[in-house]
Amino acid sequence: MVKRIKEQDDKNFVKFGFEKISTKSKRNKVSDLFDSISSDYDKMNDIMSLGSHRFWKKDLVERIEFFKSQKKKKSVLDLAGGTGDIAFLIKNIWPKNNITVFDLSKQMIDIGILKSKNKGFTDNPKWISGDSAHLPFKNSTFDIITCAFGIRNVAEVDQTLSECHRVLRPGGKILILEFSPMAVEPLNKIYDFYLKNIIPEIGRKVAKDKRAYQYLCDSILTFYKPKEFTKILEKSGFQKIKTIKYFFGIAYLYVAFHI
Repeated sequence: MVKRIKEQDDKNFVKFGFEKISTKSKRNKVSDLFDSISSDYDKMNDIMSLGSHRFWKKDLVERIEFFKSQKKKKSVLDLAGGTGDIAFLIKNIWPKNNITVFDLSKQMIDIGILKSKNKGFTDNPKWISGDSAHLPFKNSTFDIITCAFGIRNVAEVDQTLSECHRVLRPGGKILILEFSPMAVEPLNKIYDFYLKNIIPEIGRKVAKDKRAYQYLCDSILTFYKPKEFTKILEKSGFQKIKTIKYFFGIAYLYVAFHI
């Protein structure tokens, strides 16, 4: 299990779906939740996004374009990397680059390690379980940071992004893929109904865990709107921020630089 981080007099309350709980409680709840659904997570991703997440993740990786013009090996941090989807896509295109997958859930990491071995990857990617608000890396360690559908689940978004800025080298790029709380019309009402009614029921039938998927949907509905999240990136020190909208605004890719 992930080591619980002790907090003294935790007075910071954050969103856990529609609830307000302490950062310590959210960290522990998210860890336990993803541990519990780890075996069905990849399958449920396909169901929840109707397979679209694979195209969006592929587009994220393809936007790491400056790799192609430089021969020097790069260091990549895949934050909230789960079972390794992004890491394996990067590895397939740039096999010599050093990739570190970092995730709060030890069970998700274990599944990723097994997938990695099945693909014939041994020492690279590296797999580390821990808290994104306290990254165990030195300043300016990575050239690239990626995060796909994980930022809304971290206990401390602002602190996590500040840590990302700290460990990213000047000139480095961060790419964050995340669902939006609302789509543009005419899809928004359908999207809202799908999140509130369909996905939790699918979670109950497929993953045998309606509660976990109810939270995942609630965490989308209560996440920041694109303009709000862009301001948080700016506050964390990132510059030259651009957003890419997918399928009527259901998901967005945020690309920003450490200048």
